[in-house]
Amino acid sequence: MKKHGFVIALCAVLQGHLFAFSGAPKDLLLYQQPAGTWTEALPIGNGRLGAMVFGGTEHERLQLNEITVWSGGPQRDTDRRDAYKSLPELRQLLADGKYDVAEKFANANFNSPAPYTASYQTLGDLTYDFTLPSTNISEYRRSLDLSQALSEVSFQSGGIVFHRESFASAPAAAIMQRFTADHPGSISFTMHLSRIERAHTRALSPHEIEMDGDTGGVLRYRVLASIRTHGGTVQSTPDGALHVIGVDSAEVVLTAATNYVLDYDAGYTGANLDEAAKHMSADMLLPYDILRSQHILDFRKYYDRVSLQLGPSSDKPTDERLKEYAAQRDPSMLALVYDYGRYLLISSSRPDNPLPANLQGIWGDGLTLPWLGDYHTNINVEMNYWPAETANLSEMQLPMIHLIESLVKPGEKTARAYYGPQSPGWVMGYTTNAWGWTSPGEELPWGVWFGASAWVTQHLWEHYAFTRDLGYLRQAYPTMKGAAEFWMANLVEGPDGKLIVSPSSSPENGFRTDRGMVSEIDAGATMDRELVWNLLNNVAMASSQLGVDAEFREKALTIRDRIEPLHIGRNGQLMEWSGDWDDPNSHHRHISHLFALFPGSQISVTETPKLAAAAEETLRERGDESTGWALTWRANCWARLHKGDRALDLLSNLLHYTKENGTNMEDGGGLYPDLFDAHPPFQIDGNFGAVSAMNEMLLQSQDQYVDPTATHRDRYYIDLLPALPQQWRTGLVRGLLARGGFEVSEQWADGRLVSAAITSRGGVAAIIRYQGRQVSLTWKQGETIKLDGNLK
Repeated sequence: MKKHGFVIALCAVLQGHLFAFSGAPKDLLLYQQPAGTWTEALPIGNGRLGAMVFGGTEHERLQLNEITVWSGGPQRDTDRRDAYKSLPELRQLLADGKYDVAEKFANANFNSPAPYTASYQTLGDLTYDFTLPSTNISEYRRSLDLSQALSEVSFQSGGIVFHRESFASAPAAAIMQRFTADHPGSISFTMHLSRIERAHTRALSPHEIEMDGDTGGVLRYRVLASIRTHGGTVQSTPDGALHVIGVDSAEVVLTAATNYVLDYDAGYTGANLDEAAKHMSADMLLPYDILRSQHILDFRKYYDRVSLQLGPSSDKPTDERLKEYAAQRDPSMLALVYDYGRYLLISSSRPDNPLPANLQGIWGDGLTLPWLGDYHTNINVEMNYWPAETANLSEMQLPMIHLIESLVKPGEKTARAYYGPQSPGWVMGYTTNAWGWTSPGEELPWGVWFGASAWVTQHLWEHYAFTRDLGYLRQAYPTMKGAAEFWMANLVEGPDGKLIVSPSSSPENGFRTDRGMVSEIDAGATMDRELVWNLLNNVAMASSQLGVDAEFREKALTIRDRIEPLHIGRNGQLMEWSGDWDDPNSHHRHISHLFALFPGSQISVTETPKLAAAAEETLRERGDESTGWALTWRANCWARLHKGDRALDLLSNLLHYTKENGTNMEDGGGLYPDLFDAHPPFQIDGNFGAVSAMNEMLLQSQDQYVDPTATHRDRYYIDLLPALPQQWRTGLVRGLLARGGFEVSEQWADGRLVSAAITSRGGVAAIIRYQGRQVSLTWKQGETIKLDGNLK
């Protein structure tokens, strides 16, 4: 397994420049006190099973989660029956400009009548009450090693040094802990396994306890915790407590299982609860050190693919560094946030996850989480996976792809209910959950929106664009095609004969017409037009790559080219609505109509400079102050505009220390002490959006060109350091991915590219660009081409 120092040296040696940053370990979150609140605790996870480790001395808590623990169950009747009969009248109201009447009509006739209450939930708590030789604690240290996915606590009590280690192992499908001390017989504690409700805990043996229960719907769960000790004694009680007395060391293994399966036809249940016991039996046969080594090797095979160095790190506690960032703008702190985001993605979205990372990844405390901890499809779940491909973690996007594919059947039902019994394809609204919800919501401005199928299927294409896996694309293509068929049949002509979406909206925003009419529903809102354009463009490319459906492909491209183009408003901004109704004083957190800039590619600095300038004006009008995820979306957009300093400003606004847990969606954004993103409350999308933004600042590959030798293939420009901020004077990045199947490493000094190494996974051509220069290259499969700062 490669070590970081070796990797850094290898990257530097590409052009004979050997440099590395000295200082403290760059991959470490460090604290000098236990967590007092949930957003001070440190997350561990193996994709499916996770915990928040508080690091208490006398009293320790691990708050547990399992990705499939949801309340509620499948709801087969969430679509408004015969809603399609209201569609002609709704469209006519919009065509007549009666937007206020149309809003009331849509809220009454084109929404969902069903309650939306299912929530992601806590699995429970694993707690410890320790008997220590003294209440005087010294030399306390709590850390999370991102490079090895190890959480550690150490302190001194009564002259004895205690050490505790926790990790969540994917190979073992378990959470593991080890407690040691530097004096024999010093460790004594009582261990409990509990949940707020609907749980029963019992002892299976003197060394093992079990908790099982349900979430009030169809979901059942089982948790097993077992202790191995050296020296001393262990006793159990009928209520499920384990008493450990005078041991030299102790090792705890915790496994869990539910009956959830991602299968619409099966009602999302059917898995075997005995899986928890199977994993426990296997884990208890292996020594702890072997289980630990397996975990580290497995984690690092993903984590070590990418390394970002922006300067020497600091050995100060992480919460202190975060507080000081505004004054110092330490680049290495941003590198830590970057590594933390990659750590969170690996820890919450492994390839075999039954569900993808949700609004809180896999970490959430309580029975009704903020925004139900679901999958908001009008920005948030997509943002979770923005860095998956660029950060060389393509496999981590597979759970998202599987969820999208699972929504086709319920989405076909929704399409017929709202757009007519003969409507082809599938569609979905503003959100989904573990139970396959595809219906719209209760009301505008967020609920009555149907653009999600066009947005989420972008991820199906992007996975191919980066991996070049034709077998995968063949499997994903029908889902893309079904989404495209729906929109090809349900676009309508606008006043000038161009095609638009009606009804449409720009999620969570509204407008005021020139005559003072206020509404949140439109005919031909910009975001929906961009989403459908992007979908038809992608499905046509997928058809071409696979060599199938030529007639369908031509039809999709013809309809794409008939979609109402993007417009620039009176203030030079990109228009959000069908009319020039943007409020130049609005600082609304959503910038939905900038989808075409990012994560789409319809707007380009080089290919559509006027539209790019209009998008820039929109960003100026919306301002730089917002909540966590909204800050990072803006940062990604500024990076796409090649404005690295502005992108850095937005990321710097994110690095604002906060403890606010109340709902504040105006200006409460920042990072919590454990570096979780504050919406607030906690949403993990801002953590992932920050990783994506830094990737976009260092490497871009969304622009395409036509290769005369392969006109049916997608070919990409690769832009090196397109938005490097002035404050990042010296650094290197290794292992980023570019579309077309390329892996890229870059080194720079004094703000200029020193060297780059580009490896092709597929053996195709690309055009490399840097500061006005470009060079066209062709690779053999697996070949690496090295370039200097002049692209020589």
